[in-house]
Amino acid sequence: MNAELRGRLNEVLERLPEENLRALLGVLQRLAPHEPVRRWTPDIGGLSDEDAEQMRRAIEEAFEGVEQDAW
Repeated sequence: MNAELRGRLNEVLERLPEENLRALLGVLQRLAPHEPVRRWTPDIGGLSDEDAEQMRRAIEEAFEGVEQDAW
């Protein structure tokens, strides 16, 4: 990694609260070495196709029983 990029990353990291640093570390540790991230979401990092499908199914199941007229 070049020095400029490392410096910019350090500047960003220094401004993050510890809770965000821990979350970011978790995302980075899940990345496979030398495998580029295909997709990034704004808030949670990389998302594999399998993870996206699992989330879609969970959301679909959770809202299946919502009755629109009940509100």
